[in-house]
Amino acid sequence: MLKLFLIFLAFIALFVLLLRGAVILMGRITGKYVGEKHKEAEAIINTGKPPKNWTYGPEKKIAKLKENSRRPGRILKIQKKAKNTCLEKLDRLIKYFKTSPLVQDEETRKILLDELLKVHQRWKEKDGELLKELRKGIYKWQR
Repeated sequence: MLKLFLIFLAFIALFVLLLRGAVILMGRITGKYVGEKHKEAEAIINTGKPPKNWTYGPEKKIAKLKENSRRPGRILKIQKKAKNTCLEKLDRLIKYFKTSPLVQDEETRKILLDELLKVHQRWKEKDGELLKELRKGIYKWQR
């Protein structure tokens, strides 16, 4: 009987330790996710441009295409896809901040959303800073 009780106690102790580890791991993952969202919003508001982690892939592909081939049509297609992707990510960021309880107060939320919506409108109407910068590179390359 004592043996059975000790096995049960060891099982409960192991279960509690595993549960505690899972909670700590989930806290870290959530903290990283929330921190990235807030850093992205800050970078967008401060610079008016997409964060580097949003544009790194397309910039890398375009640089590779410029080195290896002379296909401006393919480069333009990648640029347009990158612009659309950045707009989609900005939409998701705006949606996140509309419902996030991790904003200081409603006034802060309103200011943050207003700034993000202004940037969204600017990117959408003016073809976006990313696309402009990438097009400058194409036109220089074509000359």
